[in-house]
Amino acid sequence: MREPQLVVENTTKPQGVNDARSNINGLLVAFLLAVFSQPSLDGIAGAEDSPRVVMPNHHRAFFQKYCLDCHDAQSAEGNVDLETLSFDLGTLQSAEQWQKILNALNSGEMPPEDERQVTDEDKTAFLETLSKQLVAARRLLADTGGQITMRRLNRREYENSIEALLGIKVDAGDLPDDANPGGFDTAGGSLFFSSDQFEQYLKLARTALDQAIVTSPKPKVQTRRIEVEDESNRRVQRLYRYHEKGFERWKEWQASGGKSPTEFGFADDNEAAFRKLGWDRNGADFAHYLAREKTQHGALLTVNEPNPQVGLVIPDDAPPGQYRIRARIGVLGDPDPSRTFVEIGFRGERIDSSIDLIACRKVNAPINDPEIVEVLVDIPILKKPLTVDVGVNTGKRVDIGERVIALRQRMPNVFKTGFALRRDSIAKTGANIEPALWVDWVEWEGPMIQQWPPASTQAIFFDDADRAKDADYARAIIERFAKRAFRIKDADPEFVDRLTAMCSSEMDSGKRFEEAIKLPLSLVLASPGFLYLREPASDPLPRDLSGEELAVRLSYFLWSSPPDDELLAAARAGDLTTAAGLARQTSRLLDDERAMEFVSGFTHQWLQMERLDFFQFNPKLYPEFDASVKLAARQEVYATIGNLIRSQGAIGELLESDTILINDLLADYYGISDVHGPAFREVTVPDGMPRGGLLGMAAILAMGSDGERSSPVERGAWVMRKLLHDPPPPAPANVPQLSRLAGESLPARQLLEAHMEESQCAQCHRKIDPIGYGLEHFNAVGLWRETEQVMVRRKAKKYPIDDAGTLPDGTEFQGFFELRDRIAEREAVFARGFVENLIEYALGRPYGFTDQDLSDAILTHGEQNGRTLSAYLHALVQSKAFQQK
Repeated sequence: MREPQLVVENTTKPQGVNDARSNINGLLVAFLLAVFSQPSLDGIAGAEDSPRVVMPNHHRAFFQKYCLDCHDAQSAEGNVDLETLSFDLGTLQSAEQWQKILNALNSGEMPPEDERQVTDEDKTAFLETLSKQLVAARRLLADTGGQITMRRLNRREYENSIEALLGIKVDAGDLPDDANPGGFDTAGGSLFFSSDQFEQYLKLARTALDQAIVTSPKPKVQTRRIEVEDESNRRVQRLYRYHEKGFERWKEWQASGGKSPTEFGFADDNEAAFRKLGWDRNGADFAHYLAREKTQHGALLTVNEPNPQVGLVIPDDAPPGQYRIRARIGVLGDPDPSRTFVEIGFRGERIDSSIDLIACRKVNAPINDPEIVEVLVDIPILKKPLTVDVGVNTGKRVDIGERVIALRQRMPNVFKTGFALRRDSIAKTGANIEPALWVDWVEWEGPMIQQWPPASTQAIFFDDADRAKDADYARAIIERFAKRAFRIKDADPEFVDRLTAMCSSEMDSGKRFEEAIKLPLSLVLASPGFLYLREPASDPLPRDLSGEELAVRLSYFLWSSPPDDELLAAARAGDLTTAAGLARQTSRLLDDERAMEFVSGFTHQWLQMERLDFFQFNPKLYPEFDASVKLAARQEVYATIGNLIRSQGAIGELLESDTILINDLLADYYGISDVHGPAFREVTVPDGMPRGGLLGMAAILAMGSDGERSSPVERGAWVMRKLLHDPPPPAPANVPQLSRLAGESLPARQLLEAHMEESQCAQCHRKIDPIGYGLEHFNAVGLWRETEQVMVRRKAKKYPIDDAGTLPDGTEFQGFFELRDRIAEREAVFARGFVENLIEYALGRPYGFTDQDLSDAILTHGEQNGRTLSAYLHALVQSKAFQQK
């Protein structure tokens, strides 16, 4: 087990910590030294008496004959140098290079078609020897490769661990980054800890404990209703008067016979013209809004001004917790169905556009019989409403932040989009777009209290009524809390002594017991015993995990959180040491809703879904792909994989399926009828509709664009990496930009075919691009199109789409449906890629050469059990690699 690097430095005391806490740094140093004193396994792999595995030297002639024209030391095409390659397979690096050679020859990828081909006799002799030597190398390296690195909790695991321990939700966004380019956030090599991060963990732990330890009287559940027309009409009237006064002054200036605009309150001619423009754009529209009958006892949600949102504020004195937000809403007239969704979120700094989305709900009821829309919202601790100026000259101020809830008609989260829609409508018709939703009232209820004191407080202060609040009770609390926080390990007695003394010092300074205990408990949560996943042992050699250690590994694999009481009880009873008992617990964990932590965490990284957030999708070109649809599209991927795990679905259903998992919003986006409600449910794909499987999902397709245009290159490369398990090499340096085509209105296929004229580009693009051509009937946001529209210098031209292509092995296809069929035929290849990524995620280290036997065994088990996703998960958990340290 590789030990993390740790540098211990002096740290400044947290704000509000008095001088009695000056021994925190000494405590930290002593504790870290104790925690990280386990023996290292480094160097064991290099035993001098290890047997050697060597390719016979006469096989160099094979390279000389078939390979070195392109892969000698000087050329090294693709960064492959076979001239200086070591023939000793006794290291992981060398063995992995030889494995790649075997794969390239077996697949027929090498030599290229235009080079001298290997004779059957030469290939058979070479591959037979190489295969045997690789088997021997795997056996040799099996005990030295594949070590599971001790690692820090990543952000997801930290948040879940705090919630499991305290019942409190925290935001770990300010904690150290989990970045591991090209890998998973479970990789131990990138999850380290240094003392300069100690303050961050201590501060966040203290915030969580402030919320978890509650000694105040039970708060009353309050319900407050807001009649929205009062605030909305005041705001619109204020803005109307502002524009009206500006226009009146402009008229006076115009009638003055050339006087300076400054005499009429304008800074210059430009401001005067701007105020006139403001009246022209807004005066009639604002007056029309105020005159409408429905704004006298409710509020209309407009596109941009005059009333884009209605809001409510959870007051400063309302305690943190879960609140129920309700609104009575109806649909006005018969608008486009896509406009009948209401978005609910925390208000941002632009009242005319910005919210931090919480939920999106479809409104079905008409305005004469409105319905109640309801969502639950977590209101955080110590977050008061912030007020910002949104119009200095008008005196407009608005509350924003995590205690201000806003409702608006579904629309892009971009000010310019709503502004442009309203401006264009007024220019064409003289009026804003007709509102689609009317709000009667909004209200909040909360906090929703299940028990008091909260479970978090009762869990910390056990036997509270029967114990004196002294040092003995503090010690008992600290020991019990540390045992739970450290999962299965007892805290060092000296560590507990120091923390107990610290609590006593806090009480001596005048603090109440409940306040004094927070500092030592915060230190528990900022210590490596909590922050690190460790499996301690005095034996430096690999060994089986104990039942409790296996329970921790299993729960963090499938839940990204600590084991629950049932799993620990099974571990202590010895159930996890039997295949049947371990399988039962694995099934239980997978059936639990907490397994979605695995689904979302693994899937997001496996499928590289972070690309969905790399760029802003052009709201002018794709206004329908707004924040709500983007969120639903992302959730579709997670929901589909989660459902396949729970329902024993086969991995092939990710390649091709007759059903999809969608909600009402995504159904509206895809054009599927009769889907109601925000919950995701299984729906049969209508005949001829290009959905079903990953390649029919909007999120996957949108990732293969730049926010403006679809990208056959990105889509083709993604298919090769994730579906065909054949990742293309990175692009070479100094790729030509095809300046001769710059500015021309050309379809993507024609541009890319020109790109392949460049020799340094052709080798990879002739494999990648033809796959992407098969997805060109999907636009940049995953909607089907019959033609490709190309915009150059504000001119649009439509081109027919040629979606014929080939797979890297030469298999031809005509269009999306044939492409999907051909990929679905390669289910076994897709399964191997999935399993290799699963191993890497579960074991917290890169998949390597020594893992091939493990992946083969998991794949064999999957073959024997219908290639279900759950079968692969069970096989990994049952493996020796998962059950050993």
